Amino acid sequence: MRFFYLTLFLVVAAAPCLAADFATDAKAWYDQHTAVFEEAAKLSAEGYPAAGNEMLVTLADEDGSPLAAYMVANILYDSDPAASYRLHLRAFQAWPQEPAVTLEAALEQHRRGEYAAAVFNYRHVLATGKGPQYSALLADCLVRTGRLKEAVEAWSQAHHPTYHAAIDAAICSIYGPLAPIQRRGDLIAKIEAGDLTKFTDLILLDLTFDTDWWSAKVYDEGLDQDLKRASQSLGRKDPRYQALALYAKLARRNEKKPAEVQQALLEAKLVIGPDAGLPADSRIARALCELAVTAKLTTPANLWAAYETTLRTRLETQDRDALHLLCWLAAANRNPVLGSLNQLGWEEWNDTAFAGSFMIDLFRDKKLTSPDDSQLMAALAVSPDNATLCKLRIALAGENVTNEMIVAAIKAEYRKLSVNAGVRDSTTLNDLFDALGKRL
Repeated sequence: MRFFYLTLFLVVAAAPCLAADFATDAKAWYDQHTAVFEEAAKLSAEGYPAAGNEMLVTLADEDGSPLAAYMVANILYDSDPAASYRLHLRAFQAWPQEPAVTLEAALEQHRRGEYAAAVFNYRHVLATGKGPQYSALLADCLVRTGRLKEAVEAWSQAHHPTYHAAIDAAICSIYGPLAPIQRRGDLIAKIEAGDLTKFTDLILLDLTFDTDWWSAKVYDEGLDQDLKRASQSLGRKDPRYQALALYAKLARRNEKKPAEVQQALLEAKLVIGPDAGLPADSRIARALCELAVTAKLTTPANLWAAYETTLRTRLETQDRDALHLLCWLAAANRNPVLGSLNQLGWEEWNDTAFAGSFMIDLFRDKKLTSPDDSQLMAALAVSPDNATLCKLRIALAGENVTNEMIVAAIKAEYRKLSVNAGVRDSTTLNDLFDALGKRL
């Protein structure tokens, strides 16, 4: 759920073409329903955002006004897409000529894959002088409707060199994750329904509470609540709880002194020490291994020697997290077995997470030489939005690259921007549009 006061400011500031008294009406409407918003926020913080969302949807539906629909939809945009879509479209039907409302409708339609409708509404918004970053979103919709020349022109009008940060944020608003408070609530619901394996996902989320592709922090209040939940459901003596609590204790600190990490791991008999083992959950095992390596308490080579057999045994049950840990250790140790591990993940398990790495292994070994290689095309058929595979195909094509290859890479980039110089941004996307423009 978006922080409402910030949302209210944005709603008012973004809507200069609405009725002159819109800001006054919006403030008055919020003041009238403060108790509902506060109760919804409280439920979300306690781990029950779905109940809070339902309260707000009921408020908007019972009110019936386009103002109520518009403001509640803005709050629910990143937590309840179905409700926000319905309410934003209701407001749009009432105020079809208002740029701020039309923009929200375009964003909703874009996110839902209604690209033709989004194109029409983005054009209306941009004609009123709205931010050029929305031209980058228009370009995405035009690409996905096959209007390539118009897409290149729209991208150029976004003025990437000047507005790249705003463009990145706009793309994330379409393809980024749901609000972490909502994802936390979804996990708690599954746990309360009996799936105790979700405690790992829950604690890891609390430790990396990511609001977008760039910002994450430790959600201390939620972490405390969820560790208590875990202790009550699993039991304080359960090894699963003890491993989760140990990692949370170490990971939540900004400064992790090697001596403290060492003492904690030795006392728990995990990862390091003569009688140490790995937690049963391979995700927590990897997390603790990374902490130990970062603190220079051991090396990937030592961990490989100690735990290769254990982790390979876990592979017999298709433990993907154990395979990821093995791959991490092999890559850090420059172990040539990495290629066979990636091959296992892709060819035998059909897990697209390993497809890109496996294809790159083949490329480096000169076993992948054609952009139409059957293995590469099979991987792309399963995972067309895999940016690594799309870029690899372009590299293999060289001078014979086609528009279709570039368009596929553009679509993949929009889904989740690539990392450039350590930062996820639209640099690669800009290069791809430049390449497509030259060809057209």
